[in-house]
This record gives sequence, structure tokens and C-alpha cells, in this order.
Amino acid sequence: MPQLNVMTFNVRQMDGEDGPQSWPFRKDALIETIQLSSPDIIGTQETWDEQSQYILDRFPRYRAFGTGRFGDTRDKHNKVFYNAARLSLLDTGDFWISRTPESPGSKDWDIPSPRMITWGRMRLDGVHELVLLNTHFPYGRGADEARRQTSRLIQEHVATLAPAMPIVFTGDFNARPDGEVYQALTTVFRDAWTTASRTTGPEGTVHGFGRFPAGGRVDWILHRHMGTVLSAETVTHTACGLYPSDHYPVTATFELTPLLR
Repeated sequence: MPQLNVMTFNVRQMDGEDGPQSWPFRKDALIETIQLSSPDIIGTQETWDEQSQYILDRFPRYRAFGTGRFGDTRDKHNKVFYNAARLSLLDTGDFWISRTPESPGSKDWDIPSPRMITWGRMRLDGVHELVLLNTHFPYGRGADEARRQTSRLIQEHVATLAPAMPIVFTGDFNARPDGEVYQALTTVFRDAWTTASRTTGPEGTVHGFGRFPAGGRVDWILHRHMGTVLSAETVTHTACGLYPSDHYPVTATFELTPLLR
């Protein structure tokens, strides 16, 4: 059976005040982390255009899709990278976390800056069709309603897809798996971390460049009709004290079944 290796990775925006862990110092640690896992798909968050180009320049096998949160290239993206030797992009789009989700840069529910969902319909190995969703949920203690509305928008989008369509959903959900957002989404999806035959690494994914032990598990790979999850890993690679990000990326390896079409 064919396998598909998926990564979710909050790469940490390059305009943060991160001192010795700033983007110019840690960017090669990020490249090493991707190289070690060799994912077929990477759903990233907080990715600026310059960071995206750095990844593409070093991995010629990857192509990418996804616009910035204002609908252009001036700010952060939920950029998705995919191995063009195995995957072809059939269609792609974005929708925003707002009452007018088709309007680029729109925002509601007291979200300080626009947030969005990027999606792509893809074909694997010329045979298997699937949809990839990638997002970065609203952040903060006061964002509960915004996260509830984000979950609703995603469920409404999924309802427009064919019932048997396989879906992989990557993201920084800014929520823990014991809360309301997780409960809502897992009525539609399954969690690769809890359904994997084998897990490696810590459960927590946020570490603040090593300033504190990995805290809550907020970076998830969710799935529907994707076959068996052979393994899931929280990737903790560092290079000479440099972290690729303030989050650990997470990978999941799926073994696709004949039902995937």
C-alpha cells in the first residue's frame, strides 16, 4: 500500500524579536529538520514569503501554494509545500475566519489580525485524490469564540466535500486536546497522534526555543478516510543549540487503503 508522510510546522515568523534564535541564525536548523523527516506534504504556519523561498530553494522537489493573510505576499502565510514528484495540485483556495470568509483579509469575533484556512485538492501517485486543509487558529485566552467560529467554518467547508473524500488537516490550533475545539473537530476528524500505531517524542509541541519544557499539544494532524496511521512523531531536532522554531513540528505517516480514491 502507498504511504504518505505529512508534517505540520509552525515555523515561527521571521519578524519576531528572538535574539540568538532569530530567523537568520536558525533557518538552517529548520532545513535540517525538514530533511530528516522528508515529508511529502508540509502544512506550515507563520511563514513569510522569504522563508518560503528559502525552503523552496533548498528542496527543488517541493512546490508550494497559499496566499498571505491579507490576500497577498506582504505578511504571514499558511503555506503548504508538497513533493511534486508524488503529488499534483488539482485545485487550491483560501477562506478567512470571518463572517465573510471569501473576502481576503477579513476578520471578525475580535481577532486582532486576519486568520485563514488554506486548502488544496491533490492527487497522489497519479491515482489517489485527497484534500489538504491547513490553518492557524486564533490565539489567546479571549479568543474562545473566535476558535469556536473557526471550527464551525471548517466543518461547513468539509460538508461541501464528497462524503468519502480523504482529508488531512494540519495546523497550529492554539488549543489543547482536552478542550472544546478538539471535541468539536474530532466529531469530523480523527487525531493522528492518538490513532497512530507508534508515537515518538514528547506529546507537547510548544517550547519557546527551549525556555520551558514542551507544553501543550497544540500542533495537530487530523484526518478522515486516510487509512492507517503507521506512526506519529514530535520532531525535536536542534543544531548547535539552535531550534528550527519555537514549536516542534509533528509528522504522521499514513498507509493508504484501496478506499482512498
